[in-house]
Amino acid sequence: MHSFAGRARKSIALSGALIGATLLAACGQTPAAAPAGPRTVSAPAVAVSAEAAHRGDIQQTLAYSGEIRARQQISILPKASGRVEQLLVDIGSEVKAGDTLAVLDQDNPQMQVLQARAALAQAQARLAGLQAGPRSEDVAAAQAALAQQQSRLQNMRSGGRAEDVKTAESALSAAQARLQALLNGADDAVKQAAHSAVDSDKDALASAEAAYASLGAQNAANLAAAQSQVDTLQAQIATAQAQINSADAALASLAGSSAADVQAAQSAYDEAYSQLQTAQAALKQNYNPPQAAIAQAEAALDAARGQHQAAQSQQTALEQKAAAPCADMPGVPRNGTACNSAKAAAGGAVSATDTAVEAAQGQLDLLKRGGAPAQQTQLHAAADQAQAQINTAKARLDALKDGGIAAARAQAEAQKQQAVGQQVQAQESLKVAQANLNALKKGNLDAQVKSAQAQVTAASERLKSDQARLDVTVRGATDEDVQQAQAAIDQAEQQLLKARQPYTPSDLQQQGQAVYAAAAQLQKAQTPYTDQDLTAAQAAVEGAQAQLDMALLGLSETSVVAPLDGVVSERLVAPGALVSPQTPLVTLVPPALELVVNVQESQLGQITRGQSVQLAVPAFPGQTFGAEVESISPTVDPKTRTAAIHIQPKDGQANLRPGMFAQLSIVTAQKQNALVVPAQAILTSESQPHVAAINDSNTVSLVPVKLGLQNGSDAEILSGLDAGQLVATSGASTLRDGDAVDPRTPTLTALERPAAQ
Repeated sequence: MHSFAGRARKSIALSGALIGATLLAACGQTPAAAPAGPRTVSAPAVAVSAEAAHRGDIQQTLAYSGEIRARQQISILPKASGRVEQLLVDIGSEVKAGDTLAVLDQDNPQMQVLQARAALAQAQARLAGLQAGPRSEDVAAAQAALAQQQSRLQNMRSGGRAEDVKTAESALSAAQARLQALLNGADDAVKQAAHSAVDSDKDALASAEAAYASLGAQNAANLAAAQSQVDTLQAQIATAQAQINSADAALASLAGSSAADVQAAQSAYDEAYSQLQTAQAALKQNYNPPQAAIAQAEAALDAARGQHQAAQSQQTALEQKAAAPCADMPGVPRNGTACNSAKAAAGGAVSATDTAVEAAQGQLDLLKRGGAPAQQTQLHAAADQAQAQINTAKARLDALKDGGIAAARAQAEAQKQQAVGQQVQAQESLKVAQANLNALKKGNLDAQVKSAQAQVTAASERLKSDQARLDVTVRGATDEDVQQAQAAIDQAEQQLLKARQPYTPSDLQQQGQAVYAAAAQLQKAQTPYTDQDLTAAQAAVEGAQAQLDMALLGLSETSVVAPLDGVVSERLVAPGALVSPQTPLVTLVPPALELVVNVQESQLGQITRGQSVQLAVPAFPGQTFGAEVESISPTVDPKTRTAAIHIQPKDGQANLRPGMFAQLSIVTAQKQNALVVPAQAILTSESQPHVAAINDSNTVSLVPVKLGLQNGSDAEILSGLDAGQLVATSGASTLRDGDAVDPRTPTLTALERPAAQ
């Protein structure tokens, strides 16, 4: 360094002396003087910038620029359809994986969960019933039915009842005795008794006819006519009364604006208003249940939880062999089958009590939300109906107060007066007709006439019967009488046979089938379920469990969660919007960033994965960010002859943002204590790189050099120069060997820089 400084000072002194001599010669020269002879004038020295070759560190880099972007951008979509109740994030919100982003309407999924739980409980109950085996009461009932059918079959086989047989035998004996009497004929005493009966009948008939004649048979027609007139008048009175009632109803519906009518209409309006208030109060109470009901539901929930805890304790005790039949007792062998059955039962109890807890919780939630949707709809309908009644009553009240129905009332009043007149006239006529009917009857005349007529008829029939008996007695039995008597005997014998054997083979066969059916019912009661039934019931439980799992999954899908960490860049919906699985809610940008640049094919060999990169962005001037090459495209674009290089920034403070423009440099090689010259000192116009070296006499020599690492500011010299030798850094392309130069060098401080970047 000292030799270089001395040479620089010497060069400056020589330049000053030459300039001074030139100025003196110019000033002292006279125009008349002429040169004594020819002489050669040298070219002036060219001022150039120069710098000495020095030792230092050098890095070879490739410079590029590009835009920072997010590695990926995710559109968050819901898995279920529904109305958005809550949107918990906004643009710029930072979220973690698993954070809830939005909540959809959960009423319908919750109802589906409750229904699925109820269906599962029902299927489990049926399976438990199948596993429990036959019910004792069903078996007892089937046994009783079989015994009854068997007893009836035995009675049918043993013949008829004794009393029925005795009755049939008596009837047969009577028929045989009658036939025998007909065959034997009647004696004189029998004939005399028959004649006496006929004579007595004739006298009784004559007496009855005389009594009937004395009452006057002609009065019957008069009574009938009088009765018909009374009936007609009564019908006319009823018709007039109906007309009066109709007119009264018309007058009532066309009432004027009297105080009583207005008061009645006002009362109807008040009653309708009271009903509306009642309906509204019930609706309000439905949405605000009493504390007692909530307390009751909470008590039911606590009881269900207590049962669940007890079931879990029992299950734990069995698993730990602390409870019978799984406990290890000294000297007593443990029954593995009983223990497994007890564990299975305990597991079922835990599942059942867990279902009961969920059902109780669901009932409490429904109570707090105002009950089931069907009940809310019914209460709303009651309120609407009460409002309609108020509207009707109000219209009626307004009509009464306004009047305008006098003409209709006058017409209805006229119709009523006409009907009243007709009714009064018919009533007077009825009095006359009733008096005539009473006079004809003379108290019990009608009854006496009918009684006398009945006595005449009875006496006549009795006479005919006794006369026929007398004729048979006198003339003796005919063949027809004998045949009839024999037919009666045959019929009595058939009745006796039926009484002794009341059931046919077909009846016995039918009863046998009834016994078989009762035995089949008993068999079914004793073994009510087959293996297929158990398999089907188990499958039903599994299906109900699957439905419950699906309902729970549907309920969980109403909460939309972040799949990974990131920042919300877009908010696409608002609370209250209806969405589907095809509707994006928000856009999430993960924190991972990248920078993609296209590198020339000729420079690809200098780049490898993991190389360090320096980034600079306008948002943070003077600050650099570390990065590294993450991946290199395996192909080269045939049009641009470039390949894409993916660079991953290292930004622990999260200062970088997607969309920022960045300048980057990729370090491809570096070397320490290298011989370095400025890059502008390298001359590349020749076939081999050269430098314009300046010797101690400030004369230029074009020296070929061998280059090593290069960057935008410096170049490494592998051979051709020595450390400390001056090289021209400006105007070097115009210099030739032997040119005189005036080197302008930087200060020593600048020359002593530690490294070339």
